[in-house]
Amino acid sequence: MAKRSLFLFLEGNDDERFFARILVPLLEQKYRKVMIWKYARMKRRRTIQFLRSVQKAGADYIFVRDIDNAPSVSEKIGEIVLCHEGVIRREAVCVVVMEIESWYLAGHDRGGSHILAVVRCLERTDTVTKEEFNRMVPRPMSRIEFMHLLLENFSVKDAMERNASFRFFLNRWVEDGESSGKGVSRQETHLHYAYPGNSPETRYQEESSGSKDAAP
Repeated sequence: MAKRSLFLFLEGNDDERFFARILVPLLEQKYRKVMIWKYARMKRRRTIQFLRSVQKAGADYIFVRDIDNAPSVSEKIGEIVLCHEGVIRREAVCVVVMEIESWYLAGHDRGGSHILAVVRCLERTDTVTKEEFNRMVPRPMSRIEFMHLLLENFSVKDAMERNASFRFFLNRWVEDGESSGKGVSRQETHLHYAYPGNSPETRYQEESSGSKDAAP
């Protein structure tokens, strides 16, 4: 069976940088071609039209969005589907918790650069916001330089342990995600709700599938 093409609908440059370095090489093992569409600066109408053309062509797609201020993953997915006139399928949406910066931090390698000592104390990154990330940038390093350093010392295995939404992405869209290791170089706190009785992974799975048992 011929491999299909995959379109990644991403918000902006930080998302593109992360996906291009860490996830696209993994996805290319499964798909014939992986392409990125950045929608943040596009008119929504144009994105909707492009989504329709992707579906008509029989290609796969993943729509990635930060949870922002939504009270739950399920509600964020519903908001995304509604805003795009129902064109997007719920199962094609991945909600990043909290923001893409959380994924950058999730893969920090404890044995990596000493400059990353500031993030080594993080056991999980499900609650890290963009503002908190910016405060972690070591001086006089720029934000983008810090991001590149994190990617250079990135462990996919560690990221899966530290962030439920990243683990969800790997398990749903990347084959053999559990065995993926460090340095793919080729090439839910404060989450506006708590996790009573469940691990972040369980809660994320329940909410992303729209489970009625997932309380806001």
